[in-house]
Amino acid sequence: MTTTLSFIAHQDDDLLFMNPDIASDIQAGSEVWVVYLTAGDVGPPDAAHPDRKVWGPAYADLRIQGVRDAYARAAKVANSWDYAPIWVDGRQIATNTLNGVNLRLVFLYVHAAEGSDKGDLYRMLANPSFVANPIDGRPGYTKAQFQSMLHALIVRADPDFVRTQSTIGHRMRRPDNTVDHIDHTAAAILVANACVDAGNKTLVRRDEYHCYCIADWEDNVWGYWRDEKTAIWSKYLPHDPELGPSSWFEVMGKQYRPNDRIFEPGTPWVPPSDYVSYWA
Repeated sequence: MTTTLSFIAHQDDDLLFMNPDIASDIQAGSEVWVVYLTAGDVGPPDAAHPDRKVWGPAYADLRIQGVRDAYARAAKVANSWDYAPIWVDGRQIATNTLNGVNLRLVFLYVHAAEGSDKGDLYRMLANPSFVANPIDGRPGYTKAQFQSMLHALIVRADPDFVRTQSTIGHRMRRPDNTVDHIDHTAAAILVANACVDAGNKTLVRRDEYHCYCIADWEDNVWGYWRDEKTAIWSKYLPHDPELGPSSWFEVMGKQYRPNDRIFEPGTPWVPPSDYVSYWA
């Protein structure tokens, strides 16, 4: 049986940018792990968001409900989950397993970035002594501790390949001159750092996926899988009050995993040297 392990910054990035690949894994009967590095949380009402009614852990929980609903649709089974922690690298982490399917969702609850708040993934990369405290109250991580846990999770899942978002998302400019979300790139770099041996060579194949920039690119997903991606996204969307009823439908016919961002076992890995300074 094939095992795939996908690492995601926020609950919804997988549905938007790694589908239909993950849905295809599920429907093929593969063992599928999806790991959300951040809680996907947002802050309380402020000048930029005066009408916000849900934030923090409550908003994060809505997004979790959304991905549960979406993945049940991807698997075409009832939205019925078992909730149980697992121990990885001496740490207890939260997991949900979809009943009747080889699918596990893992939630690490690191504080997400929003607006001028660069988030705790970036802070770990910028300052290795910084301690990121998960919003669900579990013990905090330094960069080294977080990457050690991610490495142990990769070893435990023993995947045939790993998926991440783009480690160079800060270089992928859109026509309006915006770049990828700071969390997307930070999450990818932290996982890539964890997916290597002592000589910084890739341990297991790792595929990178482009994110925000694909909204401006040509459609490349058609037919059954475009319909499936749309149906799965439509299950998530009502759970997220930060999104409108038509948000992100422009990427339902798109998924970009460039061949030059596939890292085979043994490939040297060098983190992008300009990431931290770009956001400084």
